[in-house]
Amino acid sequence: MASFNLTVEDSSPLIAYSPAGSWVDSPIDDPIATTYSGGSYHVSTAPGATATITFTGTGLSIFGGHRSNYGTYSISLDGQTISSGSSQSNDLSTRQLLGSASGLPYGSHTAVLTSTGGGPIDIDWVDVNARAGPPGSVVAKKTFDDNDSTIVYQPSSADWLSNSNPAFLDGTLRYSQTPGASASLTFSGDAVALYGTVSPDHADIRISVDGREQRFPGGAGVASVVHPQVLLYYRGDLGAGEHTIVLSGDQQPNSGPFIDLDFVDVFTLSVPPDVSSTPIVAPTGAAASDKTAAPVPPSSPTASLSSSRMPIGTIAVAVIGGFLALLLLLGLAAFLLLRRRRRQSTTVEKPMISVSPSLPMQREPKAMEAGYQVDDNPYSGIVENPAFPLPPGQKQASLRHSIAPSYYSKPCFVRHSREPSINSVNSSTLLVPSVPTISIPKPRSIPRKPAPGRSGLNVSPTPVRPSNRPPTLDFMYMESPS
Repeated sequence: MASFNLTVEDSSPLIAYSPAGSWVDSPIDDPIATTYSGGSYHVSTAPGATATITFTGTGLSIFGGHRSNYGTYSISLDGQTISSGSSQSNDLSTRQLLGSASGLPYGSHTAVLTSTGGGPIDIDWVDVNARAGPPGSVVAKKTFDDNDSTIVYQPSSADWLSNSNPAFLDGTLRYSQTPGASASLTFSGDAVALYGTVSPDHADIRISVDGREQRFPGGAGVASVVHPQVLLYYRGDLGAGEHTIVLSGDQQPNSGPFIDLDFVDVFTLSVPPDVSSTPIVAPTGAAASDKTAAPVPPSSPTASLSSSRMPIGTIAVAVIGGFLALLLLLGLAAFLLLRRRRRQSTTVEKPMISVSPSLPMQREPKAMEAGYQVDDNPYSGIVENPAFPLPPGQKQASLRHSIAPSYYSKPCFVRHSREPSINSVNSSTLLVPSVPTISIPKPRSIPRKPAPGRSGLNVSPTPVRPSNRPPTLDFMYMESPS
């Protein structure tokens, strides 16, 4: 069933006060009266005074005030006392819960608030837990204001005047003092509630739904001032189809002539599609031949709620496990970062151990000697003496590799270069000056002189040559080089 609450103010005719005159509307000189719901309350100083409400639903809650001079009370439901307490309090407070009942079987119930003595008590309002419709239904409310064209005023609309006040719904209200005047509304819905005002100058009212009529006091003997937007009537379980509600007056000798209408609420119930009863589609293929779709039985809301809850222990274990996993990942990341930094700090830079270029003197020692020549390929690194050629296919291995750092890669730097060395064999500038070549001069063609005669005169202070000296070299007979 769809569940909703109805607020029944203390001045509503749905609450019956007994005995007559034992309950008084909120005094006009009470400075805290405006702090009550609707700005009013009913108070009684008579022990045994009762406030009775009959409702259709599954529960209710009764609210009142606490004061230092208040006494005790009791609450009974369907003839059984369900609560008792005291409204006495050193702290002045309003809108206090006096007692409640819930989980009752849906149906008609009667609750009674009784003053048990010791001082006055008051009642502020009553919340009724109303229900209507089948299980799982959803309620929608539609409001018909007094100016709605679907409301029919009799004998004519001229017999119903309009009153404007911010306290009314949408600021307007219709009232009439014509004997036999009525206001009716035809609607489609499952429940209906009618609201108006309660005032000491009002007549008693009669309200009928589909011909079933009830009579209520209009305010005479109950209210001392006007109370707006008060629930005057409620009825549920109307069922589907059209219904008609009619409001009319029942003037009595001790009542006033007025009746009025503020608005009407109509509650419509609908049952949404039950997805739990949708058949399960049978699987396709071979399995479909021996399996048929079966409806899923509806589950209770309580069972569904309980099954969807996870145990607290499981949640705690999951949280702790996730926290430990996070710590493990953070530790692993820190370890890998430290390891990487250590490797970087112990690694020798590659440019510092680069192979130095091959210098001319590093290619072949004999290359500096005359008569040796370098292979035409500047990258072969092989030298050869033309006088002693190497056999084909047996060229010398290159000897130009060196592990010494290069100090000659860039002549403009006087300090060691940290850049990779450049092979000097590719350079066009000689790093070592060439070895000068001594050439033998050609002999001059001088006519042969006759041998000196023996004069016997010793003109040289040097000793005389011995007679057995080697013959003088005759350059005339030497052939010039080709």
